[in-house]
Amino acid sequence: MVIISKILLFIALTTGLFALSKEDRIIRASLYPYVVKGVTYYPHKVAVGESKDVLASWYGEYFHGRKTANGEIYDMYGYTAAHKTYPLGTVLLVTNPKNGKSLRVRINDRGPFWNNRELDLSMGAAEFLGTKRQGVARVNIRVISVPDIANSYVPIKGKAPLHPDYNVGYSATSYFSIGESTKNIPIEIGTFKKKKEAKKYLKKLKKYLPKAYIVEKDYNYKIKFFLVADENIALKRLKKLKKKGLITGYGLCWTYE
Repeated sequence: MVIISKILLFIALTTGLFALSKEDRIIRASLYPYVVKGVTYYPHKVAVGESKDVLASWYGEYFHGRKTANGEIYDMYGYTAAHKTYPLGTVLLVTNPKNGKSLRVRINDRGPFWNNRELDLSMGAAEFLGTKRQGVARVNIRVISVPDIANSYVPIKGKAPLHPDYNVGYSATSYFSIGESTKNIPIEIGTFKKKKEAKKYLKKLKKYLPKAYIVEKDYNYKIKFFLVADENIALKRLKKLKKKGLITGYGLCWTYE
């Protein structure tokens, strides 16, 4: 019986009976700390029922059709979201307190890596909740479900995990509040570790944006310039930069007073 048991155990192990699914392997890998723009983020366990108010932004065209952190293709019309530290696969109930609308979204991406936003909704989710035009809104999030692997696995310190790709590339972004008297809005591109790299990039960009300049923030460098506060005109200029290969994408998250 002992020999038979050993044989059965060997068969089970060699046939992958106890192997993790691809989805579980990705979720497990996403539980390790990771670094974006010089900041280290620490994914952590969350409990079903946890609830809090957070600031939520949204993301759309730039990421549409690209891979998310869990390997899925991002659909800006779907109901998903990005979070910096919640386990991938976590399902949240997001409620907009201003209109009472609620929606279930699944975390399949990492972000937002800007300011104090905690949640990045897909464009479709923001439209449903009524927060798209506002750009950044305070919402309530409540944890509905968490993948089992996320609550049972503890990352091994010192072991190098295979991280999903969190690189946002040289994208042009703008978070700004527009009023009746607003004529121009600021746009920022990329995060450069060395000023030399920023200068090299700026030299190429000045052909199309002669007034662009370098700004230093938190020991990193960005390229900054201004465009007319008209969404159609701004998008046309940004699309041209993307076509020329100067940026990998763009995103305008404007609020209107």
